Amino acid sequence: MFNDESVDAGYEKEWAYVEKLLKESGNDDFSGGKCRKYPFRSRYAHTRRVLTWLRRMLDDVGTVDVVAMEVAVIFHDVGYAKGKNHEHAVLSAEIFHEYSVANDFLPEKRELIEYLIKNHNNKELLVRGSKEELILLMEADIMDEEGAMRIAWDNMAAAVCGAKSFKESLERTEKYFNPDYNPMITPLARNFFQEKQEFVKEYIRRFKDDLGEC
Repeated sequence: MFNDESVDAGYEKEWAYVEKLLKESGNDDFSGGKCRKYPFRSRYAHTRRVLTWLRRMLDDVGTVDVVAMEVAVIFHDVGYAKGKNHEHAVLSAEIFHEYSVANDFLPEKRELIEYLIKNHNNKELLVRGSKEELILLMEADIMDEEGAMRIAWDNMAAAVCGAKSFKESLERTEKYFNPDYNPMITPLARNFFQEKQEFVKEYIRRFKDDLGEC
């Protein structure tokens, strides 16, 4: 099962398994900051978008194990279902291991996927020379919720946390936005991310102009 010829656009069984664990756990949304819950944010929906980003960047790389990367994406955040945020990568790898054994994954495929899941949150490995599959997985993960989605996130989070003005929403965006940040390694990913950064910078400039602060 899941050899190099089994690439498909579905993975329906895997998606259903991950969705069930996350949503039935009560940990599919995001907690943090001043607010206990951000109800608009779904880890499962995030995972779906990460796979979309991964596929957008595949044309920019050489020979990689596409199946391993795609399955790793599907399982990379399922560990949040256990309710231990800082341990989610290790827990995600453990959940995948149990699933892969039960579903007869090839041992060599399972080992690579487990490695990718377990290390996807280790930013020290997002450097040239790391395994290309891991770099792409990490890039796709970071790419989500940046640019336009970062702005939407800040606006909704500000409202949930009790913001009383447009200015408070803008201040949240400025507080958490680093205009010089671009951690991407592969060229296409760097271009995508830079476009997102420029979009946010222009948004901030125009918002300040609308508020009469320029």
